[in-house]
Amino acid sequence: MSRSVTRVVVIVAAPLLAVATITMLGSQPSRPVASRPVAGTQVASLRSLQAGASGLGQLAARVTPPPTATPVAASAAPAPVAVRPAPVRPPVRPRPTAPPVSGVGGAAGVEFSLVNQDRAANGVAAVAYSASLARVAQYRAQDMLNRNYFSHYDPSTGQLAFVQLLGLWGIAYSTAGENIAWSTNPSMAGINTMFMNSPDHRANILKAAYHRVGIGVASNGAKTMVVEVFSN
Repeated sequence: MSRSVTRVVVIVAAPLLAVATITMLGSQPSRPVASRPVAGTQVASLRSLQAGASGLGQLAARVTPPPTATPVAASAAPAPVAVRPAPVRPPVRPRPTAPPVSGVGGAAGVEFSLVNQDRAANGVAAVAYSASLARVAQYRAQDMLNRNYFSHYDPSTGQLAFVQLLGLWGIAYSTAGENIAWSTNPSMAGINTMFMNSPDHRANILKAAYHRVGIGVASNGAKTMVVEVFSN
């Protein structure tokens, strides 16, 4: 079963702002395969990646009994045995806890309104606000600020972070997407304009198959992180 992922990262100045988008079909993460410069911007793209069938495969374990030992003379010295050190396992991150999200308001509410204005202007039905998706979006926005990274992929696991959270918190979907952005200017109107001026971000916002959205906004005073998570 194939999966397609599209991701774009755009960085521009005055004010400094970066955006990235990703669309996921099913629940299998994909890997970045190409990066190419475009004049005046920095763009990284993922195109038509093929993934394995959905679900987790299990490895069959087979045990072969050792051959019968050959008798040796009592005076023979035992053969040396190579001892390998136990592998060192990386530390396990604590299980993410979903942040409380009571309802849409503040900066997230402004962006939610802008998303539905864009959909209405393009003849697409409005999306409903989802508290469960908002928890994923809010966790992602705060986590990227806390750990100082900007990516759809969790640097600890190399996996699509929002897809991991959807599975971890039991949020069902068959198609889902994520837009992410950060800016030194906390204006939601400015960030939304950047989203709509980027074909891949715009495609997520206007996708008719998406019926729900959750929006997370986090700021540390120096920059504002915005995350949109869409699903059917």
